[in-house]
Amino acid sequence: MSGAIVGVFLFLRIFLVPSGPAGRPISLEEALSLALAHNPDIVRAQKELEAAGGRRMQQGALPLPDLVFRSEGLSFGQKGGDREISLGIEQLVEFPGKRSLRREAAGYSQEAAAAELERVKAVVAAEVKRSYFQTLYAQKLLGAANGLLDLLKRYQEMAAVRFEAGQASSLDVLRGRLELLRAQGEIIEARRGLRESQASLSRLTGQDGAEPPRPVADRVSPALSLDLPSLERVAEGRPSLKAAELLVESAGAAARLARKNAWPDLVLGLYYPSLRTSSWGFSVGATIPIRRDKIKGEILEADAQSQAQAAALASRRLKIRYSLRSAYADVKASEEQLALFEKSLLKEVDNLLQTGISQYQYGKIDSLNLFDLYRLYRSTQLEYLGALERHEISLIDLEIAGESD
Repeated sequence: MSGAIVGVFLFLRIFLVPSGPAGRPISLEEALSLALAHNPDIVRAQKELEAAGGRRMQQGALPLPDLVFRSEGLSFGQKGGDREISLGIEQLVEFPGKRSLRREAAGYSQEAAAAELERVKAVVAAEVKRSYFQTLYAQKLLGAANGLLDLLKRYQEMAAVRFEAGQASSLDVLRGRLELLRAQGEIIEARRGLRESQASLSRLTGQDGAEPPRPVADRVSPALSLDLPSLERVAEGRPSLKAAELLVESAGAAARLARKNAWPDLVLGLYYPSLRTSSWGFSVGATIPIRRDKIKGEILEADAQSQAQAAALASRRLKIRYSLRSAYADVKASEEQLALFEKSLLKEVDNLLQTGISQYQYGKIDSLNLFDLYRLYRSTQLEYLGALERHEISLIDLEIAGESD
């Protein structure tokens, strides 16, 4: 009997080891690579960057020339002189600085699109990491539930033997069956949670319909080495903040361009006449920006857009700051919780279980008290798994704080 109880105890000590769930093994690096290659949000941001590059090319190009047909000497039913026809080309020559300002604004917008692409990649990577570790810990939870089920089966066998020998009551056998049913329900719930986590990871990596992924990483992230001021300085380089700053610059260039639109542009023309074929015609003209309400409206709109982008930058900076502080607090709280588990709680609960098994062996406690110790040990271990998962997730949230919209 003593050997059986010790065997139960040793089995309980290892019941948190995963039982090797089925599925295709996948590393975190592979999951990130697949997501970056297939995620539709990243594809969209890449196309927006390409479109921004196309707009920059357009804004930096010279205006298209106009092909002009002219007819002079029309009589409208009256006798007149010779009628002359000429064919020419006219070219708009913008006031100095207009084209460079358009190109500058478009350039800032293109750089902002590149920063937005980096932001989207960072957000997608964080989502993949979060889903990956949630799936990993769902596997561990299922392994724990399977280990507990095997433990209870062994207890049930031991209780039946002791009952036959008159050393245990029928309640011991009944309690074992009830705990077995509860453990089977926990396994069903753990499998459901694992399926949901695997489905989320499959979706993020573009592997829907394939064999469910099985994370193979098994790491505990180290304690956070940077303090909050250092993290805030690092956060100044966030892609979303860089994009917002570039959009402010773009809006400023657009506002300067709106004011330059009050200056006239030149129109140069070169013509070939039909009568005097040995000579060419030349013309010089200018636009007349006399619609002051239109120009004033453009300036008003550009200034408002510039102020709006400046406000968006300030809002983004505040969002990153407060999100970072909240995520930092979560990380520190999870570290404290893990320290409590690892320094005292796990050891104390383990000692209680060993003492309880020894007392049950010599008939000092009944199965009801022993099951109370089992549940305490089980809940402590599962809570520890949950604390490990929360710590991983809180570090990911800190890494991406303020970047997700």
